[in-house]
Amino acid sequence: MRKEHTLSSQFAIIGLDGQPALQYCAAKAAVVRGIAAAAFLDKILFWQKEAWAGETFSAELTTALERVRKLKKKEAQRLEKDMVAGLVADGAMEIIPDLLGCDMDYVTAGVEIKAYRSDAGLYLSVTEGLRGEILDDGPVTIECVCLLWLIRESGCIHEIFSVREQEQIQEKITTMTASAGRFDGDPVSMASAAYAEMADIIWKQEFHKGLELMVTSFLKGKRSLFRNPYLAGINLLFPFLERRAAIFVDFVVLGTDVAGRRGAMEAYLSEKGHYVEEVKSGSETLLRIDNMYYRIWPKTVVVNRIPIQGASLLPVYR
Repeated sequence: MRKEHTLSSQFAIIGLDGQPALQYCAAKAAVVRGIAAAAFLDKILFWQKEAWAGETFSAELTTALERVRKLKKKEAQRLEKDMVAGLVADGAMEIIPDLLGCDMDYVTAGVEIKAYRSDAGLYLSVTEGLRGEILDDGPVTIECVCLLWLIRESGCIHEIFSVREQEQIQEKITTMTASAGRFDGDPVSMASAAYAEMADIIWKQEFHKGLELMVTSFLKGKRSLFRNPYLAGINLLFPFLERRAAIFVDFVVLGTDVAGRRGAMEAYLSEKGHYVEEVKSGSETLLRIDNMYYRIWPKTVVVNRIPIQGASLLPVYR
């Protein structure tokens, strides 16, 4: 990393990646509430160590999360602007054309939309560091628990952890917090009884809004066209929020093979300013577009009774 990022900036690197830069939507609203919650944790964990006492911390967290849930749009937009400005200045984030703008309907209408893209190295550093700490044996820091909680409550944990890994996370944190009384006094790890108690308090709190979990990022009129069959197998042990839209790109697919279609899609997206690479996943090849993964396959859609050939990109969750 270019510098030591706070909990809130690490979360923003994960949560704001791929979100619209100008429009306000349910997915981004959930992330901004997470940034507000993270700012409180930054203050408590690193500045006000006297507030670590269980009852005091629990009361302050409950009060803070009540404010987070009631965050007004104007205040949320200011918080988003301030966070993005800092990340952009540090080179941790940039504003690019939104992948959704490559969809046939947007191209035809001449609509240009922008999105946030986190630096690929930083995104991988934060997410892989998080995965390594929670999934490997050994102690887990309170910062790791806090970051896991933030991405859980913002509905983006499914982009980083598989269903089985989510179950491992729940089991590990449950075991850690249940055995808090047997921890030694190491102040820098979850071996600390105080940290274990705080982790237990944090993990049991919620700030997501149930209604948002019913909202997807699919465009109206395209929900049946792009119904995501892979979501059927997702275990909703943790909150889920559809943060990425499927898109349809029109080009001639007759007579092409799978590799040829992938190549055509890669070339098109690269021209639009996106980072694209092929990534092997078991027996299939996915496209890693910016920091997220997609499946591609040929499709024909009918518009005004006219068949249009092309390929669709569908978000892949772990």
